[in-house]
Amino acid sequence: MAESNVTRENQTEELTDKDVVKPVIVQPRTQAESTGAFKVYPRRWAVLFTVTCLNISNAAIWICISPVATRVAEYYEKDLADINWFSLVFLFVSIPFCFISTFSVNRLGLKPAIHIGAALNCIGAIVRALGTSGIFSDLNTQFAVSLTGQVIAAMAQSFLLFIPTKVSQLWFPDNARAVSTTILSLSNPLGIVVAMVVSPLTVNKKEDFPLLNWIFMGVAVVAEVITIICVTRSKPVTPPSASAEEGNDQTTNASYLSQLKDAFTSVPYWLLLLALGCGVGLFSALATVTQQILCPLGYSDDFVGLANATMILCGFVGSAVTGVLVDKTKQFTPITKICYGIAAIMSVIMLEMFMVPHQPAVIATFTGLFGFFGIGAYPIGLELAVEATYPVDQTISTAFIFMSGQLQGVVIIALTGFLARPQKSQYIDIQVCTKSDISHIEPKDYTVSLMAIMSLLVLMVILTIIFMETPYKRLEAERAAMKRKASLGSGLASPSSSSFLEGGEEEEEEEKVECDEDDDRGSRKSPSKFANGGSPSVKDGDPEICQKEIVEEK
Repeated sequence: MAESNVTRENQTEELTDKDVVKPVIVQPRTQAESTGAFKVYPRRWAVLFTVTCLNISNAAIWICISPVATRVAEYYEKDLADINWFSLVFLFVSIPFCFISTFSVNRLGLKPAIHIGAALNCIGAIVRALGTSGIFSDLNTQFAVSLTGQVIAAMAQSFLLFIPTKVSQLWFPDNARAVSTTILSLSNPLGIVVAMVVSPLTVNKKEDFPLLNWIFMGVAVVAEVITIICVTRSKPVTPPSASAEEGNDQTTNASYLSQLKDAFTSVPYWLLLLALGCGVGLFSALATVTQQILCPLGYSDDFVGLANATMILCGFVGSAVTGVLVDKTKQFTPITKICYGIAAIMSVIMLEMFMVPHQPAVIATFTGLFGFFGIGAYPIGLELAVEATYPVDQTISTAFIFMSGQLQGVVIIALTGFLARPQKSQYIDIQVCTKSDISHIEPKDYTVSLMAIMSLLVLMVILTIIFMETPYKRLEAERAAMKRKASLGSGLASPSSSSFLEGGEEEEEEEKVECDEDDDRGSRKSPSKFANGGSPSVKDGDPEICQKEIVEEK
């Protein structure tokens, strides 16, 4: 009888333990699911504004010397080949720092990455300005110090240019991510436009060059101050979407190398890596060599600047249209294919016109159309890369596309010079490459170079249109999370709660929710041990601790 009583008591204890642990299995996996709502905060606009300002500043530092390269060469008493290193260092430094920056964002979180990028950008601009401040009398020393500052600013680019999709994922809801990515992605071209306008207006003679460095140093310092004020956390307390919550948990648990493996074993991502990279490379090449391609045919420097500005400004309009369209329809793949197909046609016509003199209106028109569809679809392509590789960290998918673009840009620029032929005799009288006293560009025939660029571009676009198909993994994860939330029943969320709320500042939420360290890896703790009529609440990402607390409370 004693043994029977002991057995019966043990069975009772086992049933009691099961009853205690069982509610953990059916509890929502995240606090957002338990409340039935995701939240967005006004601070998201401050983060977006900050990253936009930083990218504008960094892009302007990158390209501001190119429009006045001949005057800068006179200032330093250097050849143009030496001055071109102020632009080229950005291409070369970004390649190794692509790995460093993505690893840092993956391990440290968004906030440290933004602050590192802002600090490097500011320090680089200050060092470059000090080089021409008069502290150093020797021109070679001035050149070395200023180029060192340029290298430091180039390091910042990898921390700032690769995070648009990360910012959109962590801070914006699913119906605003494409627009957010569009704004952030176009901040870099906008910085290029700013530099193309400000530099020629500022540097009218070689003695004006130090003033240009002081101007962009001031912009970098202001951007640093904005960063310190506005970027105080990596992510909001309550996520804006289901994928923001679940994706963060999965990327935190996955190693950096395993995420690289997941990304580079995705065939759709490889197609985007090549196609989007080709588009970025063509844009970088056009910003660098358009002047030397068109001046043999009689097109002035002013027209070249106008054509490039038209391409970028039309890209802004195209991005706004495609961003809103994708946020409404979620048709990433069809819109990307259509836009890049049309962009390929426009670019072929544009490059064909680069071989014909006296056609400024036609060149400007098709340059604008190429910008509208080509640059306009670039942010959508980045979002599609996130969908194809989810839950891989967003900075990884973005960074290597840009690195591919930098590499292809170097190849296109090299091909342009390598395949150039002597100037055709019929165009010798109309060329303007050597008409200026300060111009050092040798007129050449770039017909073969342009044909090679067109062939490469068309090949990449055809491969993308034919073979590019991918499930939208992030959207599927969000739909699954919403179904899981619905299956939890009304006991876990009040009938009046909605699936999405506009929240106040994070400090109000922190009164209810206690958070760990402010990074992407911090887990959210329940404000109390019981909620919703006595049901035990759950800590995110640690069921064993949850079970232990429930047993102790029981």
